[in-house]
Amino acid sequence: MSTTPVELDLPLGDPEADHLAALRQRHLLSLPGIDHTTAARLARAFPSLAAVYSAPEDRLRTLVGPVAAARIRWFLDAPLHSGAVPTSTRRGRGGWRNAA
Repeated sequence: MSTTPVELDLPLGDPEADHLAALRQRHLLSLPGIDHTTAARLARAFPSLAAVYSAPEDRLRTLVGPVAAARIRWFLDAPLHSGAVPTSTRRGRGGWRNAA
């Protein structure tokens, strides 16, 4: 078994002090429904990106609210080949951050 940590299992860390932590923070910000305040809340609540990814929707709901929690879980759980990306996102307009 490998002892090298996988990027998702590394601590989220302080984005001001660590380049890799800043990359992980930007990764959180790329999730639908996540802004800087929400990303900071998730970073305080979870030790790693893997922990955020594996969090059940009800745990996310207590931290980020029902809409953002549903968007996060849908995004993370959707099959890669589903073709379920909104057409407005494919054309570069709108997207999940603007979805109701």
